[in-house]
Amino acid sequence: MSGPKWTPAQQAAIADRGGALLVSAAAGSGKTAVLTERAVQLITDPEHPVNADRLLIVTFTNAAAAELRARIGQALLHRSQLQPGNAMLRRQRMLLQRAPICTIDAFCLNLLHKHFQALDIPPDFAPADPGTVQLLRGAALAETLENAYRDPDFCAFADLYGKGRTDKPAGDAILQIYDFLRALPDYDRKLDEFLAPWQQENGFDVTCWHDLLLAQAARDAKAARELLCAAQQDCREDYAQEMAEAGEKKTPAAIRKAEAAVAEKYADAQGRLERSAALLGEVERLAAAGQWTPLYDKLTPYVLGMEEIPGFKGMKKRLTGDHKAAVRTRADEAAKLFEHITELVSCSEEEAEADRRAALPRLRALFAAVRDFDARFSAKKKERKLLEFSDFEHQALRLLRTPDGVCTPLCQSIRQSYAAVMVDEYQDTNALQDAIYRCLASPAGDDLFLVGDLKQSIYRFRQADPSIFRAKLNAWAPLPSGTARPRPEEGTAGGNALLALDANFRSAPQVVAGINFIFEQLMTPQLGDTAYGDGQRLVCGAPGDYAGSVEAHFLPDDTAETDAAWIAQRVEELVKNGEPVRDGSSTRPVQYEDCCILLAARGDFLAYEEALTARGIPVYADARENLMEAAHIRPLISLLKVIDNPAQDIYLAAAMLGPMFGFTDDDLVRLRAQSAAMQKKAQEEQGAKETGKRASRMSLYGAVLQVVQNGDETPFTQKVKDFYDRLTALRRMARSAPAEQLLEEIFVSTGYLAALGVLENGAHRREDARRFAAFCAQTGANGISALVRAIDAAAQAGSTGQDTVPGGARPGCVTIMTIHRSKGLQFPVVFVGDTARHFNLSDTYQPVLLHREYGAGLRLRPEQGESMYKTAAYAALASVHAQETRSEQMRLLYVALTRAQDKLILTVPLGMTKTGNPFAKAAAFLAAGAGETLNQQAGSFADWLRAALLVHPFGGPLRRLAGDLELPFVFTESEIMVTVQEAQPEPETPEQEPEAAEPVPADPALVAQLQEGFAWRYPAAKLAAVPAKVSVTSIVHKAEQTTLERPAFLSKDGLTAAEMGTALHAFLEHADFASLAAAKAAGTLEEAILTERQRQVDRQLVAPEIAEKLDVSRIRRFVEGEAFAKICAAEKVLRELAFITALPASAVLTAQGASAQEAAAVQDEQVLVQGIADLVLVFPDHLELLDYKTDRRKTEADFLSAYRPQLNLYALAIDKRFAPKKVTYKGIYSLELGRLIEA
Repeated sequence: MSGPKWTPAQQAAIADRGGALLVSAAAGSGKTAVLTERAVQLITDPEHPVNADRLLIVTFTNAAAAELRARIGQALLHRSQLQPGNAMLRRQRMLLQRAPICTIDAFCLNLLHKHFQALDIPPDFAPADPGTVQLLRGAALAETLENAYRDPDFCAFADLYGKGRTDKPAGDAILQIYDFLRALPDYDRKLDEFLAPWQQENGFDVTCWHDLLLAQAARDAKAARELLCAAQQDCREDYAQEMAEAGEKKTPAAIRKAEAAVAEKYADAQGRLERSAALLGEVERLAAAGQWTPLYDKLTPYVLGMEEIPGFKGMKKRLTGDHKAAVRTRADEAAKLFEHITELVSCSEEEAEADRRAALPRLRALFAAVRDFDARFSAKKKERKLLEFSDFEHQALRLLRTPDGVCTPLCQSIRQSYAAVMVDEYQDTNALQDAIYRCLASPAGDDLFLVGDLKQSIYRFRQADPSIFRAKLNAWAPLPSGTARPRPEEGTAGGNALLALDANFRSAPQVVAGINFIFEQLMTPQLGDTAYGDGQRLVCGAPGDYAGSVEAHFLPDDTAETDAAWIAQRVEELVKNGEPVRDGSSTRPVQYEDCCILLAARGDFLAYEEALTARGIPVYADARENLMEAAHIRPLISLLKVIDNPAQDIYLAAAMLGPMFGFTDDDLVRLRAQSAAMQKKAQEEQGAKETGKRASRMSLYGAVLQVVQNGDETPFTQKVKDFYDRLTALRRMARSAPAEQLLEEIFVSTGYLAALGVLENGAHRREDARRFAAFCAQTGANGISALVRAIDAAAQAGSTGQDTVPGGARPGCVTIMTIHRSKGLQFPVVFVGDTARHFNLSDTYQPVLLHREYGAGLRLRPEQGESMYKTAAYAALASVHAQETRSEQMRLLYVALTRAQDKLILTVPLGMTKTGNPFAKAAAFLAAGAGETLNQQAGSFADWLRAALLVHPFGGPLRRLAGDLELPFVFTESEIMVTVQEAQPEPETPEQEPEAAEPVPADPALVAQLQEGFAWRYPAAKLAAVPAKVSVTSIVHKAEQTTLERPAFLSKDGLTAAEMGTALHAFLEHADFASLAAAKAAGTLEEAILTERQRQVDRQLVAPEIAEKLDVSRIRRFVEGEAFAKICAAEKVLRELAFITALPASAVLTAQGASAQEAAAVQDEQVLVQGIADLVLVFPDHLELLDYKTDRRKTEADFLSAYRPQLNLYALAIDKRFAPKKVTYKGIYSLELGRLIEA
């Protein structure tokens, strides 16, 4: 069997051994296959083999790591099968299982576990979940703000944004700066670097902000000048044409009059254009020369209105001529660019110095608060023995490098463990991670293999820094001749090289050509961070007879509903017509599951789902929502909040209206009305109602209590009472039971899991509910109130660490997903919709702007003013952030388009309004040679796609809309079908409403039939109160009375009942009774109990924090008592025996406290009963049943009253299971009383 056929570039990437290699791998270029083959060849190199566990391969996700390990394993297995006697290959397959192929976070976590002793972290640290992190952040921030407000300079900073009314903006600024810095190595030093330019007196002219603003001003002035020059040329042509027409008049006098009129009409416009072009030329010259003060002086008269601003504002004569629209558009756009220049150069150097003096103390105080927050937050995490993900990387870097950047001795030892360091998705690396890679690589860095695609860096919001990749892309020389370099001689360091993998094996030829055309018009080093030329342009790697296609459809409006409806119609047409898509070397008709709709955000998913569903098209929306926001989890959250505090009307109403309790809106209205009537009646009877004074509004829970206590015996009142009883039982249980037990009881008693299972995507919903229960188990150790706080924190953080994990596409369904979620996937047919969504430029409006290279900037407020203004630093950073945001959006568009294999379909709104024509604007810029400036102003994907397709050879319909059929188009081999869709006509409405029809007399027979039907009564109504399935625990809790537990801090032993009960139960569940019996006989019982406790901890049967709570004296008393003697005498001991069996409904009702008459009414019915027996003792001829109880402050009578029904049901179920043996003894062992009670 022949192996894969590698392209020359792929072969070079696989075989190169001459030093560090950066592989710029385009979409669909097979980079994973190359990475796999390189690893395999390193392992199997005949001259310099590398053990598999000496390859460090870092991936972006755990799924990618698992896939890569599996691929390498499969490749080694294949070679082993070809060489069955090769022991080395078998050994490498075993070593592969422990090879560090993982994410950077997983690698750092493993490093910390191995070398924690070298750092100031506890050995038993644990990763913190997002909810806990959010709680600790909030607590640390509150302390930080309280301390910071002692500094008048920090108060001055806070007043800039909160004006003394709120400290939220100040707190947000601290968190924003902290989060930004955590992606940088040595971030504490970075704060000093950010502050340095603010400390330099009269040094504005040497700051980077000065240069950034002037460079942008020069670019804007150049674009404006080019627009004005093009407008001048058009104006001259129109002038010449009208003069020629004037010369055709019949008489000399008429000619002179007509020519004078034309000259007068054009004089103002031509003069304005000439003066404006000259002004912009001078502005460009001064900005390019770095002349800030002369430029500011030049602009000041225009800002103050003393000079006429560029453009046609205030011009009296109206333009005519064929090019009037283009002239007007270009002049208006040039005026906007001039206005932007005045915003960039908005202060004198003296004013910049005054701003520096005002900002310095505020920034210094703010950075001090950030440091204080860092210390407090770190202390709180250390106290809880927690580390968050960013801590893994920072602590790992501390292990590997000193603060001065020198590798530690440990680092030198660790790097010897790795023969190669390979990084996938390198474009999404941040500076901190890159510093770790440099430490792990050889001193010369020549064992680095970095793979990525700068055009697919789309995680800037996660602090990914594409400039790291770009710096190497610009600095490293291409691989000589594009061929692999040999291994350098021993002791000689290899060099750095760059290699491009540009062959795309995913997309059909026309899809590749269409993508290339679009990004050749759009992507530049300033917009996308790289030029879309050689090495970045896609090359079709799989040409063939199937060409594929690209379509661009322009829709009449920009609403999601219009976009969704058109896409749904097109999907239906594709499937109905059997449009072909590739299937190996042949084709087949397209199916729904081949289609994917990509959107920039989840907000409009519903509109697309509804449009597809309306046409009967199956659809799957790959939403990946926060678990706390999932619709099927919110009812559980509401119920838990009510269990904690029922006096919360909104959450109580949500719980009652949810599927667990089944109340309706009318029920709540009736509850309120009935409660209000009772309240009024009670006041009147007591004579307490004061004249003219209205009664206070009662809470919803108060209304429930009033109906429960005073309501008549009606079905509705009974429904409210049942709800109250169930809620009371859950609230009682929450005081002592662990969170996981409480959630399990909610699931069992309400049947919620079963209800989720019958819904659409039921298995997924049930799994989400189980994940939520696991989250509660992790965070609810300190009681229900702490659990609710953790839930709120997780919701605010946007993550629980257990987010729903969708599975991408679903068989038989059209998939809807965000572009970010689609990265790494591919689909035969891709629709890119919602292209009019505006870019999120909120980063440019933060209170403080930060940049790794350009420092920090903030806004200020005049002493006597209300509105804030941008300092020069803030204006410069805002411009940089806006450019970087648009660059990221350009890369996001590239990711979207490159997901398509066979058909790429774009939907773009026309964007035509009464006051604006985006095609005319684009044509004005493009014809003037200012297309780059146009693209840098874009606010959406649609703006870019209109501009690119306007110059496509098939873009004639768009050029007609622009009114410029002479706009030259760009030659290309791509064939993009461009259509302009007409708006759907509104349905006609009749001018007059039809007359009302005559009433039809009722049919007596039908009336009688309906009356008979409504009079029907359910024959088994008595069974309505009997559940089909019930847990024994719920029966006990329903019958049990509320008892108040003494708080832990007042308890003699400092333990709550829940903590003590959990520890005792956990110990007895796993205890080695034989060892304890032997120790009892030997007189060493105390030591044996402690040894057994440690054994359970060592074997991870019990958590250490639970084992620490164990009351040894109670265990000793148990072993010395009657109950343990019975255990030792038994033939067999069954622990935690779970059962589910059908029992008579009458027995269940009796256990619940029902009367004999009520039980007799259902004696022939069966109920499923579920439970877990603590101990079943098996003897030769009988069974005995024992149950541990840890309840406090109960007498023997209390135990028998509370738990005898439970044991009776246990006995019935166990009798049925072990027939013919019978339970002859039932006992309750009270660990509080220390004795066995016969039940």
